[in-house]
Amino acid sequence: MKNMSDVYEKRLQSLNNLKINKNRSKDKLSFSNIILNNLFINSFFYKIILKIFGISVGKNIYFNGPINFIFKGPAKNISIMNDVSFGKNITLKIRENGKIILSDKVYLDDNVRFVAARDGLIKIGEGTEIGANTILNSGGEITIGKFCMISNNCNINSSSHGSSVSKYIMDQNHVHGFVDIKNDVWLGGFVTVTYNTTINEGAIIGANSLVTKDIESLSINYGSPTKKISNRI
Repeated sequence: MKNMSDVYEKRLQSLNNLKINKNRSKDKLSFSNIILNNLFINSFFYKIILKIFGISVGKNIYFNGPINFIFKGPAKNISIMNDVSFGKNITLKIRENGKIILSDKVYLDDNVRFVAARDGLIKIGEGTEIGANTILNSGGEITIGKFCMISNNCNINSSSHGSSVSKYIMDQNHVHGFVDIKNDVWLGGFVTVTYNTTINEGAIIGANSLVTKDIESLSINYGSPTKKISNRI
């Protein structure tokens, strides 16, 4: 059993570390962020500016509002293929060497937020649609296949915090893994997918479910944690 006085001492040190660290609200937007987030959208010039800053942009891209680009890594690590459509208030954030790749005909609805950190990857396959208010957070790898439907308010995370009692949660290192969602998957609204999970081709996850393990191909699953209830027929 842990010596509790030692634990409390470590937790106090952890709290002090958090107090010393700069609050993320103090971060200032770079000049490139200000330029990219305030130019007129759906103009020839907007797309030219994106390319000037190093973002790969394909043909027939449609914006319903300016993208909130947050660069704490190289802008060239964002790649947007052909016929991609963006809703309003989209956030694409990269840190360190994180990468975001949007394949042909991807659709992102309003208020979608992608964060790729470290050497993390977010890759969305051809024709996949991401519903409003969905968050993808990757310090590892998140790959979503072709023609998937990811409904509103989903949370897909390839990382997690450590949970040692000796430190505050915010002061602990992350644990990184993967989320692999194959082709033709449907996630209902408010689904959460945790790291180190594979959802195999054609599977369906019912609304409000929690995915913590691998999911069979062509299966229908529901619950928290999710359980197989039948197969697609």
